[in-house]
Amino acid sequence: MNQQDDGQHFSVLYLDGLNPAAHGILDAAFRQIVEEGLLGSLFYDGTVKDSDHFLEVLLRPGTLPFVVMCGEQIAALTWLNCIEGRAARVHFVIFRKFWGRNTHRRIGWHLYRYILSRKDEAGYLFDCLYGVTPETNPLAWRAAIKCGWKLAGTIPARCFIAASAESVGGVVTSATREILGIAEGEEVPARW
Repeated sequence: MNQQDDGQHFSVLYLDGLNPAAHGILDAAFRQIVEEGLLGSLFYDGTVKDSDHFLEVLLRPGTLPFVVMCGEQIAALTWLNCIEGRAARVHFVIFRKFWGRNTHRRIGWHLYRYILSRKDEAGYLFDCLYGVTPETNPLAWRAAIKCGWKLAGTIPARCFIAASAESVGGVVTSATREILGIAEGEEVPARW
């Protein structure tokens, strides 16, 4: 992906729930989600309504939250859950100040290249990341595709939309090291 340097530099930070600073960063991210009117589209099923439940969801065992920082500002938040084998479901929000075409592409592309290149003594942590987005939110699922993800298909009636009390198709997008152009053994840095 052709990445233009606009002078902004970003870094990925894993938010370990045992670190007290993680709670403060996530609380700030929740306030920003609410202030920007993104709560209903991010938690379209209506499960998260307040900061306490947000923290409960993001810090529960088996969930891996990350933020992308631009200096002291939170540019994006992602969390992985539904981990099975070496696959994980991804949830992602980028904040309005960073919505510009080149900026959001740069953030999404680098962030998920970073996550897919992580290893431990047994090898890669993840081989596949996937997202399920309501088909009624094309801005979100098309943004994933613009960041290099591939469209896998649509699952009929997969996403329950609490605001309208109806189920809509869930657009599935996915990313692998191959899809995002990560060379064998490449370790993508947390800062760019």
